[in-house]
Amino acid sequence: MTGSDPERQSGPWTRADWLVAGALFAGTFLSRIPFRTTLLYAWDSVLYTRALEDFNVAEQRPHPPGHIFYVGLVKLVNMAIGDPNAALVWVSVFFAAAAAAALYWLGRTMLGRHIGLLAALLLASSMSFWAYSEVAYPYTLMAFLSIVVAGLIYRAWEGRDSYVLPAALALALAAGFRQDLLLFLLPALIAGLWGKARLRVLGAAILLVLGVAAWYVPAALLSGGFAAYREASSRQGSYVIDSASVFGQGLEALWSNSYTFGRFMLLALTAAAAPLAFFLLYLAGRRQRWLRRDRRLLFLALWALPAVIFFVFVHVGEFGYVFSLLPPVLLAAAWGTAFLARAIAESFTGDLLKGKIFAALAAALVAVNLALFLVPGLPFSADRLAARDNILGARLDAVRENFDPRTTLIVTVFDYQQVSYYLPEYGSWNFDPALDSHPVTTVPGKIRQVVIF
Repeated sequence: MTGSDPERQSGPWTRADWLVAGALFAGTFLSRIPFRTTLLYAWDSVLYTRALEDFNVAEQRPHPPGHIFYVGLVKLVNMAIGDPNAALVWVSVFFAAAAAAALYWLGRTMLGRHIGLLAALLLASSMSFWAYSEVAYPYTLMAFLSIVVAGLIYRAWEGRDSYVLPAALALALAAGFRQDLLLFLLPALIAGLWGKARLRVLGAAILLVLGVAAWYVPAALLSGGFAAYREASSRQGSYVIDSASVFGQGLEALWSNSYTFGRFMLLALTAAAAPLAFFLLYLAGRRQRWLRRDRRLLFLALWALPAVIFFVFVHVGEFGYVFSLLPPVLLAAAWGTAFLARAIAESFTGDLLKGKIFAALAAALVAVNLALFLVPGLPFSADRLAARDNILGARLDAVRENFDPRTTLIVTVFDYQQVSYYLPEYGSWNFDPALDSHPVTTVPGKIRQVVIF
């Protein structure tokens, strides 16, 4: 094998690229419509919904640090449709489609059309990414923002000084939707600023501060002031550090977080795990020193590694958390597919059918992803999403039809927020005897029925 890329960077953006990006957006968007969930999916989904009515991080509307721009965006959508869950879900659907189109743009810029297209298709068809496109969660929006900000930083990284200020401002504003993006992408921004003129770096720093202030100040003011906001955020951070990080739980947390992170990534990668493994093995080969020195590879590492370090050593609490680093990992997987196609072609056809082999491999990977989402019974499959909706709805209906709210107490753990939101006329306790320091308790005297939800 020669030491050249399977595909070099393409030229200027063309009409064909616009058509491809538009098709990716439309196809991803339309594919989500039949599978949208109709009830609030999880604990945090209810907290976001309550924040639409009265934003206050100090009172868990929503949980710290608040994601105030996300709440504001959903509120605008909800003003148009009048259904909080539907507004949250439509935001997820829209930004899943936008993320696929954006990843094509960035992949094409870095690695060429075919690799960019495959990475976008792998993202759109990823099992957990597809599932989270259908529920009231902000993680597809996080993926989109990660791609856009990384794309702007990459342009600055390439030496295009005009992208320095937009990249810094975009990162600061993106943090208003998901604050963890600031932590994860700041190292890449710093690398992109390296060697730039001092005045431009100073301007980037000023924009970064102003952009952060644009969401920090209103979030604090709406949460009872700066002291209350800092206190709520500090409590949340201390809880995570004490309960989930290596600093609070030692080596046990390192093993637990590593296992959880690996499982979450596998469900996000699905079929792309195979070409990613090939890429890593190929990268480790003694003859591939030229590839290890490739600045594009270094940029992908700078994009992904801060999040990996955080998840392994501190906390990875939700399947959607990994979507901030899923795009660079999928770009690496698509890049690996191109190397694999070339290796097969050179072994059997003398490099003549490399393009057709790449297309066949790409089609097979996407087909596997589609099957994993559509085949019943698998984690995050379409039928699991529908079952979650149906079971929660049936339980809520059963309580309403069979129990008097004046004499009934509902006891639940994981569904407590949904119960308190959909059944506000009932008394409800969030009680887990396995974790409670006093597992024996007394119900109020007027209660005649206790429902274990």
